[in-house]
Amino acid sequence: MNQSNCNNCLHFYVTYKKNFPYGCKAFGVISKNNPYLEIKKVSGTDCALFQKKQKSVKTFNKGRIA
Repeated sequence: MNQSNCNNCLHFYVTYKKNFPYGCKAFGVISKNNPYLEIKKVSGTDCALFQKKQKSVKTFNKGRIA
């Protein structure tokens, strides 16, 4: 599975740091690049901790006038 897009991962977050804007909670990494690229560069393998985000669906109750 191609997991090169950390934006779809549960562990991905954006930091407040100007020089290191991206982070991975699973690996404890912050970087200038996508955390996936850092993990791939260091370990030589794909990310083993990728978990797809669950999208929340909001429902609205539409009141009916009787």
